[in-house]
Amino acid sequence: MTPQKDLSDLDPAHMHIMLVDDEDDYHLITRLMLRKAGFKGKLSAFLDPAEAMDHLRNSDSRPDLLLVDINMPATDGFQFLESCNRDTLIECDATTVVMCSSSNRPVDMQMARDVSCVREYIEKPLTTEQFTRIAREHLQRSQAQKD
Repeated sequence: MTPQKDLSDLDPAHMHIMLVDDEDDYHLITRLMLRKAGFKGKLSAFLDPAEAMDHLRNSDSRPDLLLVDINMPATDGFQFLESCNRDTLIECDATTVVMCSSSNRPVDMQMARDVSCVREYIEKPLTTEQFTRIAREHLQRSQAQKD
């Protein structure tokens, strides 16, 4: 019998989260939710997907959790992720990608499911419960990869 691992030390409070969303209000709501969830890690927040791409290209630090809006001007969330994958700016095993959208259109949900790196589709706003669950799942996958 395999011993059960103690996952109590997997603390989502210190993760690196990247938010890519063109709505200022959603940035504020997400920051408030993260604070309520006890998040004390690094948050890289971008209103413009092009700036987020530049950040990823010029930084050694990759996000643990990437929250991406679908409907953004110029570059939508799907195009952003396609560019990230093409330029190997994120690794699907190392970064948990969540599409966050106010859209509940079935076509958007299906398109999100079809993107290999997308772990989940969330209707805005992301709740503390959803964040905690997604963060813990990410940390458990990361720990399992190390073992």
